[in-house]
Amino acid sequence: AKNYTAWKRDLQDWAYRTCRLSLLQAPGTDLAAQPGEEERDFRIRLQQKAREIRDRETADLKEKYTARMKSFEEKIRKAEQAVAREKEQAKQQKLQTAISFGTTILNAFLGRKAVSASTLGRATTAVRGASRTLKESGDISRAKETVEAYQAQLKALEEAFEAEADALAKNLDPMNQALTTLVLQPYKKDIQVKD
Repeated sequence: AKNYTAWKRDLQDWAYRTCRLSLLQAPGTDLAAQPGEEERDFRIRLQQKAREIRDRETADLKEKYTARMKSFEEKIRKAEQAVAREKEQAKQQKLQTAISFGTTILNAFLGRKAVSASTLGRATTAVRGASRTLKESGDISRAKETVEAYQAQLKALEEAFEAEADALAKNLDPMNQALTTLVLQPYKKDIQVKD
C-alpha cells in the first residue's frame, strides 16, 4: 500500500509524457474529427459545415455588392431618362428649324423683295436653330456615352462579385482543403488515478 502513491505519480507522469490524441482538423473552421473517425467521414461532415459558411459569406458578399449595384442601376435609369429627354428636345429643335427654314425660303420667294432686313433676320434665326439642332445631337451622344459608361461599370461590378463568390466557394471546398493534425496532450492536473 505504501507504493500506491509512488505508482500513482509514475502512472500520471507516464500518461502525461506518452499519451497523445491526434485528430484531423480543418483550417479556418472550428471542426475537428471525432476520435476514431475516418478522414472520408470527416470530410463529409466538413462539407456540410463548409456549405453553411459559404452560404453565410456569400450572403454577406451579396449584401455588400447589392447597394453599389442598385446605385449604378439608378444612375443608368436617370441617364436613360436624360437620353430620352435629349432625343425629344432634338426632335422639337429639328422641327422648329425646318419650319423656320421653310418660312424664310417662302418669304424670300413670295415677298416683294428677295433680300430684305426681315428675310435676313429670319435666315439668321434659322441658322441659329440649325446650330442648336447640332448641339442637341451632341447632347444625345454624350448622354448615350454616360449610359454606356454606367453599364460598363455595373458589368465590372457584377463580374467582381462573381469572381469573389467563385473564389470563396473554391477556398471553402473541403475536398481541396489540406487537413492539419491537431495533437491533444493531457494536463497533469486532469489525470486522475483511482485506487
